[in-house]
Amino acid sequence: MRETAVLVGNPNVGKSVLFKNLTKRYVTVSNYPGTTVEIVRAQASFDGRQMELIDTPGINDLTPRSDDARVTRKLLDEHGDATVVQVADAKNLRRALLLTMQLAELRRPTVLVLNMFDELQERGGKIDTDGLSEILGVPVVTTIAPRNVGTQALIDALPGARPPKVAPALETAVGDDYELNRLRLEWVNAILADTYSVVQPAHPPAGVRFGFWAMHPVKGPFVLAGVLFVVFWFVGLLGAGTMVDLLEVGVFQQRLNPLAIRTVDAVLPFSHVHQTESLSVSLGVPVTPVHEVTVGTLETEAISPSYALEPGADLGALRRVLRFGHDFLVGEYGAITMALSYAFAIVLPIVTFFFLVFSVLEDSGYFARMAIMVHRVFRFIGLNGKAVLPMILGLGCDTMATMTTRILETRKERLIATMLLALAVPCSAQLGVLLALMASLSAPGALVWSGVVIGVILLVGWLTARVIGGESSDFLLEIPPMRRPQLSNVLVKTAGRLNWYLKEVIPLFVLGTAILFLLDQLQVLDTIGRAAEPLVTGWLGLPREMTNAFLIGFMRRDYGAVYILDAATGPDAVLSAHQILVAMVTITLFMPCIANFLMIAREHGMKTAWSMAAFIFPFAFFVGGMIHRLGQWLII
Repeated sequence: MRETAVLVGNPNVGKSVLFKNLTKRYVTVSNYPGTTVEIVRAQASFDGRQMELIDTPGINDLTPRSDDARVTRKLLDEHGDATVVQVADAKNLRRALLLTMQLAELRRPTVLVLNMFDELQERGGKIDTDGLSEILGVPVVTTIAPRNVGTQALIDALPGARPPKVAPALETAVGDDYELNRLRLEWVNAILADTYSVVQPAHPPAGVRFGFWAMHPVKGPFVLAGVLFVVFWFVGLLGAGTMVDLLEVGVFQQRLNPLAIRTVDAVLPFSHVHQTESLSVSLGVPVTPVHEVTVGTLETEAISPSYALEPGADLGALRRVLRFGHDFLVGEYGAITMALSYAFAIVLPIVTFFFLVFSVLEDSGYFARMAIMVHRVFRFIGLNGKAVLPMILGLGCDTMATMTTRILETRKERLIATMLLALAVPCSAQLGVLLALMASLSAPGALVWSGVVIGVILLVGWLTARVIGGESSDFLLEIPPMRRPQLSNVLVKTAGRLNWYLKEVIPLFVLGTAILFLLDQLQVLDTIGRAAEPLVTGWLGLPREMTNAFLIGFMRRDYGAVYILDAATGPDAVLSAHQILVAMVTITLFMPCIANFLMIAREHGMKTAWSMAAFIFPFAFFVGGMIHRLGQWLII
């Protein structure tokens, strides 16, 4: 018979890392609360014993005040015979034992895991694990999950799991939650007095000092500015600049696209001649958006997707079919020359660099400190500092971030956060492209784009908070210690997210390009361009070709942004700096992608999803048009 073990614990104690060690299954592992928002299950075999392991959301108590606590409590009720593996932060034993007292009252066989034991020792702390095990009546195991230390000891302890002893004063106690918690705390304090001791080091570690600086009212903003500069340089300049140029021009336009064109010409022949163009790409290390240390230059003559029919060419029915297949693969809107080129040469390096820096920041513990810094601002828009976590996750994927709004305790907060994610938080692929576009703007233009996005978040958030009824929750957040990110974890997480990108995004790029190709073949693009001309060229002041960017933006905002980037850079750029700013603002505030729209419908209902879309679409064009007119007046 298969046994079940449920991992339970406070937020940010390493449950997901331990789950990965036990099951060899990758789950998102982060150094901030709120990572696990859904139940994760996996099968494992320990010395011939078959077990199902379940990872639950982090909770501070079993009282069902939040969705996370309700989910965990329901799961424990459904698995009445399951072994409870309580994962605790060894540095915060008091908080962990309060949860242990509640688990004891459920009479479930339990193993207590004291994780992060190395960090406790670095801070001069000691725990008498044998004494603690004897007092509680359960096995107590110490682990260092990131290094996979103690995992086997936990496996060996599972057969000896027993229900924890209930606090003597609680055996016959009757009262409300406050009174019961007071009795639990008295018992926990008595246990700590017998088993826990700490000798403070003479000088706090550098990580501790930096952690306090990151939350300091004066030093904190400077730390934030430094972090943002590093992200902009790494993602916007090195990733979206140097690497994109190398892959787009040096790999695809100079080599892969010509090879694909010649291959398709041989397989699908008809009378035509491709144009050739001189292509060069500079290799260097960026210093500023307009300066770099050049290492070398790659130059070559290459054929392009553009072609002309040979004089007197006879295109019968068969030749027209061959030409159709040729254009679908390597034409102006070709699956290879456009979709794969965009996906692999432009977006893939951007999201790779973004996922790397994002993983470093989340593993370091900085995101929770950012929540402290923005709490007062978020209060203005009906949220609290905890909402910065979904917002930051939205910079990776708005769809995933919409799901994580469940960590917010009230429906009002979840709706506000969902609205702002859909409206003004660009996902990683879109953000990387926007950072690349920002390099083409003047400093005032970049400040205007940033100011508009932040201003929209504050204005729409403030209005939404007053339209939606209900109260906001109190701000209670676990602050994890600052840690040196584990290179292996950063690489594994980046690879996992890139795997998602390759499976989820690239097919949509190909589909989006196919739609543009068919619309072009049917001459619908010209019709749409003429119909949208008053909006795109008149109101936004953009070339008619930009209609395609907003058209495809219905499917993927990031693809629309890539289309704008392609029109804004290179020798055939058609956008001025002012038009780039207008296009950036409009596409940033554009409707969410289909996946995000469906996630909103799943979380809040189809009516809410359509209501948000009905507001976002005209609002994005309204703001873009206002920027166009103000920009002309201010000469931005």
